[in-house]
Amino acid sequence: MDALTFAAETIKALAWPVAVVLVALMVRKPVIELLPFLRKLKYKEIELEFSKELAQLKSEFAATESTISQKSQPPALSTSSNRLLNIASISASAAILEAWSELESVSMAVASSFWNQPPSDVFKNDLRLGNYLLKCKVIDEKQLAIFNKLHELRNKAAHAINLNLSEAEARTYIELASSLIAHIRAT
Repeated sequence: MDALTFAAETIKALAWPVAVVLVALMVRKPVIELLPFLRKLKYKEIELEFSKELAQLKSEFAATESTISQKSQPPALSTSSNRLLNIASISASAAILEAWSELESVSMAVASSFWNQPPSDVFKNDLRLGNYLLKCKVIDEKQLAIFNKLHELRNKAAHAINLNLSEAEARTYIELASSLIAHIRAT
């Protein structure tokens, strides 16, 4: 076997593996971006749950819950929370959108109160709303992280196609949003 034949055979043998690796590298980023939208992935005997964002957020919230409860004691369940939980039994995504809308409204009202003006839509859909509340010492750093994560989850619920959220996940979101709302109102 001469050098030319050896090179040709080597290229033939490596063509498919190299092509597969290149394709995998090209689609790696879009696939990674889709992973948070997966709720469950099962391959043979390996099962992965990707619906951990709310659980992680809930554990983060548990760490800051003592801070929130020191400033405000929210009622067991407000009328608004009951309404949202009723919506959750019908549509989890709709309940999440409503819970965020209420959190955003309360946040805008408090932010506007620092200007002695009635609430306006200045901060509507503005990523700086949470930062402004932090700057005004309405919330702390951990609560800002929760606020931003709730906003991110709201966006996923609003824009993801075929995102099947459970009623339990919606309830968790509503509880977190309601507690943050109670804290913001108490300030």
